[in-house]
Amino acid sequence: MSVRATLGLLVALLLAGCGDPEPLVLEGRPGGPYRITLELAPAPLVAGTPTRFTERLRHTRDGSPVRDLQVVHERAVHNFVVARDFSSFAHVHHEDSEALTAADLDAATFHFDYTFPHPGHYRVVSEFTHHDRGWIKHFDLVVGAPGPPAEVVVDLAREKQVGPYSARLEVSPAVPVAGFETELVLDLAREGVPVTDLQLLLGSEVHVALWRVDGEHFGHAHSYTPHMAAMFAEMHDRQLDPAARAERMAQMMVAMIDMPAELVYPGPRIPVRLVFPEPGVYAVFMQCAPGGEPRVFEFMVEVARFVEGMDTHIDSMVVPAHAAPHGGAHGGT
Repeated sequence: MSVRATLGLLVALLLAGCGDPEPLVLEGRPGGPYRITLELAPAPLVAGTPTRFTERLRHTRDGSPVRDLQVVHERAVHNFVVARDFSSFAHVHHEDSEALTAADLDAATFHFDYTFPHPGHYRVVSEFTHHDRGWIKHFDLVVGAPGPPAEVVVDLAREKQVGPYSARLEVSPAVPVAGFETELVLDLAREGVPVTDLQLLLGSEVHVALWRVDGEHFGHAHSYTPHMAAMFAEMHDRQLDPAARAERMAQMMVAMIDMPAELVYPGPRIPVRLVFPEPGVYAVFMQCAPGGEPRVFEFMVEVARFVEGMDTHIDSMVVPAHAAPHGGAHGGT
């Protein structure tokens, strides 16, 4: 080969390497009737550099877009990005980056931007509702070249300081038991003064995202309001047969979706009801907006395995003045 031909080949190879790198494409798990792919660019992923997320939601059976998604808490798709050592957390949506259009919904394709704060192992959870049922898919990814996953530092402190806010977490029963309802109450103060100016954040006083520290058993819950208490009390009606209970649960789902947002708890205390499915330590991220400013308060909760004779009774710590007596559950894992 001549010198000129060799130089030409080298230039061509260099130019070929100057194009945009291929994006990273991940498949959401678990499988099922719906399929989500997550495309991230640019790749490889670099901490401190904005990453563009593109989600495509399809029917598994034929690859067609999943249309008619139901809007729950003001968003069609909720996304949660967490470091696997739980050192960072974000709750993000398409609308945080740009307007959601009819064309986006028709194509069932969603975009958002996120900047990973540091190298490491991350999990992304996407949550959506279709035909009155909620669905969750998750993705695992690595940013930079961090090596093995960092060890999770367990911190069971019940009081935390975030900027000017002090947050206290109260739990009932005192020892949460897997498979039984637990009430969590977030109590907030700003520079020593109880917070009384909470505003709704995406239709709720609080959004709670949680994982067991091994990354399993994701849950997303909200404030436990009197409306929800009444609906869930019906769900626990022992006179309903399983088919009637399932139908009632579907009706309740529609009712909750259609229910207008209402501020029930202006502060300083916000109750949440949920069920931890398995024993272990859970990382709990509580997101709310005191004074209209979104904040995240992080706690860890240790959940016990049920043993005969354990106290599973809830002494409800917060009941709004206009609420009727109730029993039931909200949220879940």
